[in-house]
Amino acid sequence: MVSEGACTTTTGTASELFTSAVNFFAAAQCLVPDSSPYNPYDKVPDLETFDFIVVGAGSAGSVVANRLSEVPYWNVLLLEAGAEPPIEAEIPWLYRTLVGTKYDWHYVTENNGIRHQALKNNAVTWIRGKTLGGTSSANAMIYVRGNDHDFQTWVDEGNPSWTPENARYYFRKAENFQDLELLKDPDIFNTYGREGPLVVNTFNSTVRELTKNILKSYNHVGIKEVLDVNAAKFQGQGFCAISRATARSGFRESTYRAYLDKARNRPNLKIITNAFVTKILLNDDGYDTKAYGVEVDINGKGHRYLVRKEVVVCGGVVNSPQLLMLSGIGPREHLLSKNIPCIVDLPGVGQNLHDHPYVPVPVYIDEPNTEDKTEQMFDAVKFLYNKTGYLAHAFLTDAIAFFSRCKSMSYPEFQSYSVIYKKNSTMRQFIDIYKDDVIKSLLRYNENQVLHLFVLNDLHPESRGGLYLKSSNAYDHPILNANYLGDERDLQAMVDAIKILTKVVQAPYFKSVNAFIPRINIPQCNKFRYPSDNYWRCYVTHMTASMAHQVGTAKMGPNPEDAVVNNFLKVHGVCGLRVMDASIMPFVTSGNTNAPAIMIGEMGSDMIKDEYLSY
Repeated sequence: MVSEGACTTTTGTASELFTSAVNFFAAAQCLVPDSSPYNPYDKVPDLETFDFIVVGAGSAGSVVANRLSEVPYWNVLLLEAGAEPPIEAEIPWLYRTLVGTKYDWHYVTENNGIRHQALKNNAVTWIRGKTLGGTSSANAMIYVRGNDHDFQTWVDEGNPSWTPENARYYFRKAENFQDLELLKDPDIFNTYGREGPLVVNTFNSTVRELTKNILKSYNHVGIKEVLDVNAAKFQGQGFCAISRATARSGFRESTYRAYLDKARNRPNLKIITNAFVTKILLNDDGYDTKAYGVEVDINGKGHRYLVRKEVVVCGGVVNSPQLLMLSGIGPREHLLSKNIPCIVDLPGVGQNLHDHPYVPVPVYIDEPNTEDKTEQMFDAVKFLYNKTGYLAHAFLTDAIAFFSRCKSMSYPEFQSYSVIYKKNSTMRQFIDIYKDDVIKSLLRYNENQVLHLFVLNDLHPESRGGLYLKSSNAYDHPILNANYLGDERDLQAMVDAIKILTKVVQAPYFKSVNAFIPRINIPQCNKFRYPSDNYWRCYVTHMTASMAHQVGTAKMGPNPEDAVVNNFLKVHGVCGLRVMDASIMPFVTSGNTNAPAIMIGEMGSDMIKDEYLSY
């Protein structure tokens, strides 16, 4: 355990901000919830045997480690490749400062030379958290369960346990809903759990008047305002609301905070950070293949740990299929091409990759909103004093909308967020992924006007990509062929959605502030008339990026010809091995994927308990 008074680490950004705000808060880092280093690896001898080994302490893995170690006679080992999260991960507004640091996996898709040419390196950056809590420590904290239709499609794929009713049960098991005002509404009261470990609440927004006007504008075009997107039934053109968030008293509520902090002192749970699992150990006697342990690199030293019951892989959409393939589980020809013996031929490993692609839709408005350095410093002091101010909510505002092109649909096709850049903003979040000339074009009116950026994403893309090993070296990042917009239907869908947003911009509020959508300087698109369909098609082609909601690379389903795990998340053809994270989703859910990943961890943990504790 750390000595009293020790502090959370930092990437540097938070320290600079706080120092500029008030020098006498030199120990500002210590104001975050207490954090202690986990059991060092020298307390876990090589070849020690555990009942369960959990690989990855992310959105699902932290849940699994907590729930399995609730059984006092099960010894559980949790291995996390990253370190403890820094202070920037705890402060909602600073989460994007983790991009490109040691707390990020630095994943980038392949440049196909055709799309994404407005982005730096002509490729899409994927934000994936490499720390305790995984991407739940590095996301926008928006809490969206998804739509009943999503989980019914999983059932229709041959996964009978994943019904909408069961999904709701496990969402409620996780949740500790704390917005007391909203709980007065009977629908919301009956929707959310109130006794789980994960705090779900509402941000204390500093731009609430603006978000109210945004919701009114959605409402003007038939996207009706509701109290809560998780409690409301989707119908008509769609709905909008102030979103819920994984936030606790001004801080981020990651699965690290919600699940691991509550379990870390259990004597039957060992947690090792900076522990990169490079291989799953498999016994193959010609009849059965069984996982019996893992190889792991801890601070540059190799170790082996053994398992009695199961290895549970929770590495996420990239690391889980990569680890399976490095261990000899995957498409035979691909493994052999990398000099990896194929132990279990599973063609679906790494396939079915899909995501929520997004495009920014910039809108300039006349609002008396100027970024003031003194105000910014005062807000930093407010956060240090009582956990309020702009630092206490994510850079994305909490005004969100879900909508479809057809008014008779029972589930949404698109989701839209809003980001506000005050006049003379120095902030570059969400646009820093683009080339400098594109950023200049996006901000060219910002000196005199507020930039309101709609962040529009396609909830159900048709395009599918794949993930492939670059080599047999575990430290070589895999090749990420995301294939965004590879299906023509996705391109047209985004253009249609932009047209709906242009109608939102014609609502009375936006008219009252002289709103307009500017043309963006993209060389490939300058030949097209603005705002023609051809211009928007070109715009979408080159501006599309990732909402970091990747799923599907270890697909759940009954057929090992295309699926990787079965209904109970067991890897086809291997005993004692499961995958529990967003990679198992056959289809991505209608919204942010953090809540569904947590639900997967909850249900998967109970599946294990039901199997081993039922006799």
